Amino acid sequence: MYKPDITALLPFVGIFAAIIGAYCTTIDYRIRMKLPLVTKDCYCPSCGRRLSLFHQIPVLSWILLRGKCRYCKNPIPLRYPLIEAGFILYYCVFFLIFRNHFVICAAAWLIFLTLFLSARSQRHWAGLVRGLAIMYGYHFLFGPIIWAVCEASKIPPALP
Repeated sequence: MYKPDITALLPFVGIFAAIIGAYCTTIDYRIRMKLPLVTKDCYCPSCGRRLSLFHQIPVLSWILLRGKCRYCKNPIPLRYPLIEAGFILYYCVFFLIFRNHFVICAAAWLIFLTLFLSARSQRHWAGLVRGLAIMYGYHFLFGPIIWAVCEASKIPPALP
C-alpha cells in the first residue's frame, strides 16, 4: 500500500505560517496605532524608511540585520521574530498532528490567530474585526491549496 510522505509539505506550511505570523505582528501594530491595515509598503516605525522585500523575510531578516533597522540602526523588538517563530511552530505541529483532518487543522489555526489578535488588540474592536477579516481571507485562499496538495500527495505514483 502506498503511504505518502506528507512531511515533505512541512516547509510550505512553515512558510505560510511565517508569513501569517509576520503579517499578524504588522496588523497588531497598525490596529493599536490606528493606522491603515493594508498599505502598499512596509516601513520602519522609528525612521519611516520603506523596507525592501529582503528586510521583510520573517525571522531570517531579523537575524541577518542583527535585530536592527538597516537605515536608522534602532532595535527591532525581539517579540517580532519570536511571534513569527511561534506561528511556525504552532502551525507545523498542528499540521503534523491533524494532517489527515484538514478542517480540524484549519480551525485550530484560525482559533489561534483569533485569540492572538484579540489578546493583543484589546479595545480596538473595529480594527480587530478588519484585521481578522484580512487574516481569515488569507487562510481561506491558501488553506485549500495546502489541502489540495496534501490530497494530491496521497495518490500513488504511476507505475514505470
